[in-house]
Amino acid sequence: MIDALDSLRETLAPHYDVEREIGVGGMARVYLAVEKHPHRRVAIKVLDPELSTRLLRERFIREVDLASKLTHPHIVPLFAAGEAGGLFYYVMPYIEGESLRHRLLRERRLALETALHIAADVADALAFAHSQGIIHRDIKPENILLSSDHAVVADFGIARAISAAGNLSITQTGQSIGSPGYMSPEQAFGMPADARSDVYSLGCVLFEMLAGEPAIVALNERLIHNWAALETSPALRRAPAGVARAVKHVVSKSIAPLPDERFATAEAFVAALGGTGHRVSTPTRSVFAGRRGRWLVAATSVVAVLGITTAAIVLRNPTLAVHERRVAVAVMENRTGNPSLDNLGFMAADWVTQGLAQTGIVEVVPSVSVMSSAMHTGEPAGLRDAAAIRALGRATGAGTIVSGGYYQQGDSVRFQV
Repeated sequence: MIDALDSLRETLAPHYDVEREIGVGGMARVYLAVEKHPHRRVAIKVLDPELSTRLLRERFIREVDLASKLTHPHIVPLFAAGEAGGLFYYVMPYIEGESLRHRLLRERRLALETALHIAADVADALAFAHSQGIIHRDIKPENILLSSDHAVVADFGIARAISAAGNLSITQTGQSIGSPGYMSPEQAFGMPADARSDVYSLGCVLFEMLAGEPAIVALNERLIHNWAALETSPALRRAPAGVARAVKHVVSKSIAPLPDERFATAEAFVAALGGTGHRVSTPTRSVFAGRRGRWLVAATSVVAVLGITTAAIVLRNPTLAVHERRVAVAVMENRTGNPSLDNLGFMAADWVTQGLAQTGIVEVVPSVSVMSSAMHTGEPAGLRDAAAIRALGRATGAGTIVSGGYYQQGDSVRFQV
């Protein structure tokens, strides 16, 4: 943005004294300014030029105006929106303090009480916005501001304003409405997002505050859940066993792959944390009766988040010296002929793994262990023949291997597991 500051100062001079740039993000630059009437310090966010060229001015301003009606102690209000020199901007109060991202960069991990307090504040904000029909769609540490021992959430309604004003889908080439490390599976695949999508993002944030690492990480350029980091969190290891178990339950339920498996509302998330006192409630252990075949139903239901049909085939070798009730899910084989869809196989395998783990019926080998074992055996993480399946079973100690692939049929992707 060459001479962007000078251009902005000139264009907004009748209403604002723009002082300096104070931040930059994925879709916007942030400037500190003083509004002349009324006299107050504000932050002006100016959208990326490439994005601005794709938006309709009237619709963007109208959507921001709707979001500006949100009034809540944990929501940063929106004052105004407009266009300056072909660039779209919106105005909000300048918040003294720092973003959660800056604090995590400085401290890496937060104390348990602090993390739960921040999560509860954000959930309160989400609950109110959801009651008004507004989904945030971009909850992440950068949009959580810390001031006076409280957390406030910025940019409510902005994702919807950008999407509506440009008729953009959730993800676009070169631009992303939402952040990959915090985006729910359904949002990542362009499906409708509701309150449970924001709950997923908040669960990822809580995970990161406790573990010091993102909930979703790349392994060999593939995305998987980073459960090991949460298990070794100092904050949880120092906490009473019941509290630590309950917090991990809240996190795992929040970032469940299927929306129906998450907390249905932000209020339910807060209740699980114990309300404003942050006394985390201990979850009741689920009881599943009887038949071993139930885990297969769970596996196919997890894959259903993609909106596809499945055919279930379980490949087993009972002669191996392995644990009969231990299950490993191999990376799904890409049979579409489109290399850009390779990552879908890793994501689907991880979702099936997490779905099976949450049933509590069988022991499930973590995705990271499956891929690590495949690397050591020299076999691909996605299995093509019986020999590779047996090798993975021996390497992971799993008596049951779930394997499969996906192919393209028209405009849809179908899985065979």
